[in-house]
Amino acid sequence: MTANHEIEARLRETAGELLRQKRVDLFLGYEKASLPFRTTPLFLTSPDEVERLVWNPFCTVNLAVYLPRLFAAPADPRKAKDLSPPTVGLVLKGCDTRSVVALIQERQVPREKLVLVGVACPGMVDRQKAERALGEHEALGAEEDAQGNVRAMIDDEMEVALPREEIVSDACLECRFPTPLIHDVLLGGPVEPKDRDVARRLTAEFESRALSARWVHLQETLSKCIRCNACRQSCPMCYCKECLLDQTRPRWVGASTDISDVTIYHLVRAFHMAGRCTECGACARACPMGIDTRLLVRKLSQDVEDLYQYRPGEAIDTTPPLSAFAMEDPQDFLTEP
Repeated sequence: MTANHEIEARLRETAGELLRQKRVDLFLGYEKASLPFRTTPLFLTSPDEVERLVWNPFCTVNLAVYLPRLFAAPADPRKAKDLSPPTVGLVLKGCDTRSVVALIQERQVPREKLVLVGVACPGMVDRQKAERALGEHEALGAEEDAQGNVRAMIDDEMEVALPREEIVSDACLECRFPTPLIHDVLLGGPVEPKDRDVARRLTAEFESRALSARWVHLQETLSKCIRCNACRQSCPMCYCKECLLDQTRPRWVGASTDISDVTIYHLVRAFHMAGRCTECGACARACPMGIDTRLLVRKLSQDVEDLYQYRPGEAIDTTPPLSAFAMEDPQDFLTEP
């Protein structure tokens, strides 16, 4: 039995106990998907269905993305007093718990209504990397072997071994906190981060180019964007009921795939994520065009860290720097732009 199989068994036991004892109204986890290298988010309300829960290297979705909707106030404020928010249990990786902390800080989710089942995560498989590694072959199924690598069943009824380190998500390679920072239950032993400085080196390499070269690279990268909004929809921190980028009265940003509209879209979204991105990589994984949507956000996150010594999602009792204001703060940017 692999470590993940042991975690899966404990996860089912934990979820079943929480539901049987009615400590949670709903438990969020993962179940097997019909396509290889994937799992599907699972919403459980009955302990009789916990056998559907799985834990494997394909549990990539950041389940924190569902929390703002589960705790959203009803559209009719008169109904608010009659509705009690649910108690939700969910399984979370290290990056996912940072998203939960950030949502608690921004008062989108009440901590007392959450039961967090954390899993120390050695890194999740990047589906697109795995498919590229198979070349012309098509995967019909995939599973983890006893060594923690992935074995893919291909179209000619053969198996192909894919070393885990070659197909792990880029966000996982950059992860600074693979062990959940907050949890009510922790499954699995602590995991050491692979490289705490890789994100800073990537940003430094981009900044070392001439300004014109940076702009050309940015335009080439974003030119593939089809404006599907998958990056926004997969992000736990994009929870606005009406996004600025969707407004039509007035329309601030065009909805076309013209490079100017696309660039403005990504620039505006990056600025809205400054000091809030928890580095889960959900946006890049969701992109059907393979765009590394973290390029701009990574730079802004490092600026916030350098200026304010703040990394989002690390501690509930801290105030995000862009949510704070003091009378002695410099204000010359208002009067002397």
